[in-house]
Amino acid sequence: MDGLRRNVGPHRSPQVHLLVDSMKATNWQAHSVRGFLSGTLGKKMGLKIESSKTNDGERVYSLAK
Repeated sequence: MDGLRRNVGPHRSPQVHLLVDSMKATNWQAHSVRGFLSGTLGKKMGLKIESSKTNDGERVYSLAK
């Protein structure tokens, strides 16, 4: 549960958040972070998550407005 709290904090604002930042903060693998964003934040909490890639190929997430 501690990993969940660390992951939710950065996503409460609509700012862009890198996948690797969540992986480092929670010590989770990429598929676990993506599942949390989609399942917990998206489906259970009803938040709209937008996903895109930066020019250097990094995956970023943000809350839709």
